Amino acid sequence: MNRQLFIEVLRQISSRFDLFKSLLSHEDYLKVENVLVIDRANNRQYVSGTIYLTATHLLFDDPENKRQTWILLPLISSADKLPTTQQGCPLRVRTKHFLSIEFIIPKERDCTDLHATLNQLKCDSIEKLYCFNYVAPTYLEKVWDPFLLATEYMRMGVPNREWRAETCNSSFEMCDTYPSLFYVPTSTTKAMLIASSKFRSRGRLPVLTYLHPNGASITRCSQPLSGFSQRCVEDEQLLQCILKTNSQSSTMYIIDTRPRINAVANRAAGKGYENEDHYSNIQFKFCPIENIHVMRGSLQKLLETCEMKNPSMNQYLNSLDNSSWLQHIKAVLDAAIFITRAVEVEKKNVLVHCSDGWDRTAQCCSLSELLLCPSYRSIHGFRMLIEKEWLSFGHKFGDRCGHTRMTDSKEQSPIFLQFIEIVWQLTQIYPSAFEFNERFLISLHDHCHSCQYGNFIGNCEKDRLDLRVKERTYSYWNYVLQNVNDFKNPAFRPQSAYASEVLIPTLNTQTLKFWLNMYHRFDSSLLPKENISNTLTNLVDHTAALNDHARLLEKRIRELRSVLNNGLSSYENIQNLVSQSTKTLPDHDSSSNGNELPPSTIETKQSSAPTSSSDIESEISDDQSPNGRPSSIPATLEHQSSTEINEIPGNERIAFELNSVALDWRSYRTPFQCMCALPMDSAQRKHVCWRCGENFCSRCIEHGVRLPGLYSNSAAPVCKTCARSIKSSLSMIECSKNLTTVTMKPSSLTDDENKI
Repeated sequence: MNRQLFIEVLRQISSRFDLFKSLLSHEDYLKVENVLVIDRANNRQYVSGTIYLTATHLLFDDPENKRQTWILLPLISSADKLPTTQQGCPLRVRTKHFLSIEFIIPKERDCTDLHATLNQLKCDSIEKLYCFNYVAPTYLEKVWDPFLLATEYMRMGVPNREWRAETCNSSFEMCDTYPSLFYVPTSTTKAMLIASSKFRSRGRLPVLTYLHPNGASITRCSQPLSGFSQRCVEDEQLLQCILKTNSQSSTMYIIDTRPRINAVANRAAGKGYENEDHYSNIQFKFCPIENIHVMRGSLQKLLETCEMKNPSMNQYLNSLDNSSWLQHIKAVLDAAIFITRAVEVEKKNVLVHCSDGWDRTAQCCSLSELLLCPSYRSIHGFRMLIEKEWLSFGHKFGDRCGHTRMTDSKEQSPIFLQFIEIVWQLTQIYPSAFEFNERFLISLHDHCHSCQYGNFIGNCEKDRLDLRVKERTYSYWNYVLQNVNDFKNPAFRPQSAYASEVLIPTLNTQTLKFWLNMYHRFDSSLLPKENISNTLTNLVDHTAALNDHARLLEKRIRELRSVLNNGLSSYENIQNLVSQSTKTLPDHDSSSNGNELPPSTIETKQSSAPTSSSDIESEISDDQSPNGRPSSIPATLEHQSSTEINEIPGNERIAFELNSVALDWRSYRTPFQCMCALPMDSAQRKHVCWRCGENFCSRCIEHGVRLPGLYSNSAAPVCKTCARSIKSSLSMIECSKNLTTVTMKPSSLTDDENKI
């Protein structure tokens, strides 16, 4: 049988086995056969397959095209039963990561049962979420890298003469949606903080969130309960204390991120905004960002635009414009840029709030800090930013993402999605300023909805402590750490001006883009055939593999050259020499005239270097010895095990080394489907097997395989089929070596050979 055909058949059998093993791991599952799926690119084309519904996943298996579609149940946002057609009963499933798929089920009863089961499987309690039952792969341990808020503030130089830590909220009595530790001006008193907390909505008093190196700060809070005439002297004093922490400015900004009309309307409910007559030396600024209900409606219109079938250019652009999605994105980014200018250019303190201080406030504070501080543009720093601004200060992930069916649908809103998209827009403006790539942002968005990890469960820090998520669940950040190379931006330049300075972008209408890879990631016909970031990552990995392989080939060439230069012809002497050279190869100058002699005139030469000198370092290395010649490498090579030091790489071994690294890699192209039938989207990393050069998904790749053809002996990504082949080949070579290896005897060496 053809080798490639055999490998493909083996992969298909393996994928089917894994499929049924995962399905049968649950006691019960629902199966519906002869289901049709409409191709969104062609309404008249259907795909036939089988639906499997388990306790955690909805799976559609298309045997004809060898394609499987897996949907994690917590990601399903809606399942709607549509009117019956001639083909059958349609069931439309929409997900929170923007997959819209329409199943046509032959029997209406099966459709009704599937629809009812999907609705019943949605968790009715936070204790039943997927993260509490999720079993991670073996490489992912249930270990949480601790985030300490005090450490992040210490990096900013806090506490200091102007700012101190406050522990009066250690039991979450003052504000249950704030962290247990926060920072306030040193001149404040506990009575002042308590009174201010009672005067602010939800008890969210003004506290420090960012301190810039120039002394200007960003503080955050919620709206005051001022109504039309109420005031709080302690709250006014607290703001004056914040103002005095910055000696470079006599005034400070209060940024209200709501439209003015909304703030005025809230006064009728006893809330509102600060009275300018009561707060001295304060400059008020309204940044009109709409509320959660407007944002939810805008996203719904955007998704309806994305689901349009064969629209004309005018229809698509008009529908996109009517959604006002990009206008809202620009409004949030404008507010963040204004705060950045106030802190960096005007050197003024800024207090930011919206209504309750956990939606628009989180967006504006985190984005302005991302523009101000280069540290937050790294993968680790971005994690710190999210931990601080979104998790510690209480963004309501549980309500905004709708983690349970008990969540009020009016509380759901794409606040965090807008933040993620604005960060993506910034990466398009400054492509070399961010360490992370688009895949990282999409993964972050998906997992705040998937409930697979415990980081984004609940509405605040107190909720997660009560649920003991660090003891009972896996951490998303640990998953990122284990797969950090998948999320790195190959264009990142830490020393570039953009990566190390404050970013203040000039925002025009034409600057913002529609995020195709987020909202159309499952529409393969719309995606670009080549993704620039993926292509760059692929080139970097391919270059590393070839360089590593070239170093080993250079070593083998030097060994053969040394044998020829010493004029040994018998197999036994060659074996002895190579075995000896692995320990004590002479220091050899590549410019020696001996290298230019024809084979017939080669004579044995004595090296002036001591016998302990080692092999010449590869020319790829930049390391040089003091006398200008390449520095030597250790006698025991990195890619050799201790059992190989005195053994010779025979013909089989050398042939195996040459064939263990692929010289040509298959191009990254979209659309792409893995050999195991898993469809790939733009959010998933497409791995290349370093041995065969083919593309694979994450579940078909092993990362701990050491290829014999690599000089460094470092672990490389290899597909499971090649990994098995390597292990079996190594076993065969070892058996052959035990039968044919000639053991070196010191007494058999001549005097001339002992000098070599």
